[in-house]
Amino acid sequence: MRSLLHLALLVPLALPLGAQEPAPLRSIEVDRVVAVVARRPILMSEVLERLNMARARGMQVPRDSAGQIALARELLEDLVDEQILVTVAEEFALTVPETEVAPQVDQSITGIRANFPTEAEFRAALAREGFGTPEEYRKRSIEQATRDALQKKALDTLRALGRLAPVNVTEREVAEAFERLKQQLGRRPEMVSFRQVVIAPRPRAESRMAAMRRADSVRVALENGADFDSTARVMSQDPGSAVQGGDLGWNRRGRMVAEFDQAMFSLIPGRISPLIETVYGFHIIRVDRVRAGEVRARHILIKPTLDEDDAERARQRADSALQQWRAGVPFDTVIARFHDRDEEKSIPEGVPIDSLPVEYRIALRGKPDGAFTDVFTLPDPSTGLRKYIVANVMSAKPAGEWSLEEFQERVRRQLREEKSMRRTLDILRREYYVSLRL
Repeated sequence: MRSLLHLALLVPLALPLGAQEPAPLRSIEVDRVVAVVARRPILMSEVLERLNMARARGMQVPRDSAGQIALARELLEDLVDEQILVTVAEEFALTVPETEVAPQVDQSITGIRANFPTEAEFRAALAREGFGTPEEYRKRSIEQATRDALQKKALDTLRALGRLAPVNVTEREVAEAFERLKQQLGRRPEMVSFRQVVIAPRPRAESRMAAMRRADSVRVALENGADFDSTARVMSQDPGSAVQGGDLGWNRRGRMVAEFDQAMFSLIPGRISPLIETVYGFHIIRVDRVRAGEVRARHILIKPTLDEDDAERARQRADSALQQWRAGVPFDTVIARFHDRDEEKSIPEGVPIDSLPVEYRIALRGKPDGAFTDVFTLPDPSTGLRKYIVANVMSAKPAGEWSLEEFQERVRRQLREEKSMRRTLDILRREYYVSLRL
């Protein structure tokens, strides 16, 4: 029997003095079965827990009994849809290990905890909202994150098999959806879309060779039995992974730069790689585990030293990039010659100019369509130097009202995805046994 949720938590409202707290659902047993999907029952306590989580995020709970029942049924429908996708995942033997979801859950809990001055206040708030202890909250969060990941994998599998239902979206539906969206958007801020060439300082040849020699000495030590975890903590210059002993977690193809990606997916587990050079420096890689489409690897990064002379050469290259681009050299050619592969090449759909870093706002504000900026800089925390940027304005729009044309394709794609998912779930509901009892 679940002790976390009680029906008194269903409507924890601040009622006016003398008001009677509504009790339309108090006659319902907390753990009675309110739905069955395939062979899996859904309990009333699960509906109430979902309601409690939504209420904690700011959702308003109706005061009247009819509204409360309608809301409970809406949440139950969501739970049924989720369980259908989890059932599909189970049929395809899809799994989600806890290690795949735990880091994100822990990061989220850490963020929530930071909102409270003391641990005692954090615990009291969890208990007050019906989430129990931090340990219980984490356990349930892990379970929900796992279910969410299983649903995503189920949808990806159905999509790959061509089993998502095809749908049509009419122009009227797009226009109506945009009008609903427009009410939420408010006025359009000043917008800009642009292309850019980002030039990063490059190390001199002697600095590169020195880094390669340091990396090779580390690799030899590992080959001779040095512990990878300890060596990475001391020697690696990748701050994100060094503290984890070089652990990069699970990665699919295409998430890393090409040279690193190719080496990582070609290694035999436990084998130390040769030196792999990327734009970041020299890497030593060891793959720990392999599963379908993914590997879990560690690495040690040794970077060449950069200094102000390297930065000055980057500035000169940025001037050359701007000169060539303005003279009519094609954008793709300029990109190939100068651009830092780790940076975006363009922001084609437009962003509010005030959402950009201050360096971009100063360089882009007031520039008309087609205009080039002068060379401007952006701090690079990884090197302590600056990157040099040249941008070309594709479209500049003053503040004003949003138009359908600006959102038409995005709204159409969203509607198509929503309608396709809804129709697919309706089809799956007919394929599986679904019984609603609320």
